[in-house]
Amino acid sequence: MKEFRIGKRVQVALPACPYSRRAAGVYRGTVDYVKGNHVGVWMSFNGYGDDNGFLTGAARITDNGVLIAGR
Repeated sequence: MKEFRIGKRVQVALPACPYSRRAAGVYRGTVDYVKGNHVGVWMSFNGYGDDNGFLTGAARITDNGVLIAGR
């Protein structure tokens, strides 16, 4: 697993979410925490500031450590 530091900007490939009506796609976020092989990524909503958004996590990361397959 690649080393991730808190605050690093990453891209996360997320599936569609029927509850929040989020479309599937690639979103940008920042690393919020790293716990073992799990990376928590904070995804802020565009235009709403850093306080508004959602936290997602993933364990699968591409070789270059940029794209994370989220859940």
